Amino acid sequence: MTGSLRNARLEDARPAREFAAWPGKRNYEGLWWSSTNRAHVAFESLLERDALLWFDWDQDVTAISSQPVAFLWPKGTPSQRSHVPDYFVRLANGDGKLIDVRGTQGHTDKALAQFDLTRASCAELGWQYEVWTGLPAELATSLRWLAGYRQDRCAPSPTVTDRLTAAFKNGAALGDGIEQVAVFASVSREIVTANVYHLLWTHELTADLTRPLSWETEVVSA
Repeated sequence: MTGSLRNARLEDARPAREFAAWPGKRNYEGLWWSSTNRAHVAFESLLERDALLWFDWDQDVTAISSQPVAFLWPKGTPSQRSHVPDYFVRLANGDGKLIDVRGTQGHTDKALAQFDLTRASCAELGWQYEVWTGLPAELATSLRWLAGYRQDRCAPSPTVTDRLTAAFKNGAALGDGIEQVAVFASVSREIVTANVYHLLWTHELTADLTRPLSWETEVVSA
């Protein structure tokens, strides 16, 4: 069983449970369109949405699934009988990772014991395990902005891609590079701006996203 689970394609699995809803429910749930999966992935809170944002942008993640497996422990297991981790991601090196998404505050002894038990079970199965607690505020702000340009409709044409790569080859201010390419490629600045944000999302261009994006932000071709 351990060997078969280690090789199981959990990234293709259906959720092990459905999200429950009730009047007055306080957390926000929805669907995130993943540019990694080319499909929607569910989330049960805004923190989980930020986790999906991060997984979607992370080049080391090649596939994402929501709640694809349930752990059921024998009766008598201290403090825990069952648990459904929030996400599974497939990594570029082929490894699998199960992830629980929790805020940094208010981890009870029972929750900590659950994390430890899940981590031990993952180690036995050959999976990685992580308790994901959130993004730094500035990075989250930058990624939320860039995520608005992740769809294919924001991708530049091959000609504009080449010109943007050349414009930012040695590093240039965001606004200067956009202006240069808009003039030479005879494309509107609005379209070139969307193109640049798309390439920052896909890592074909890079910038320091831990600081607020501005026209003066230095952008470099990857």
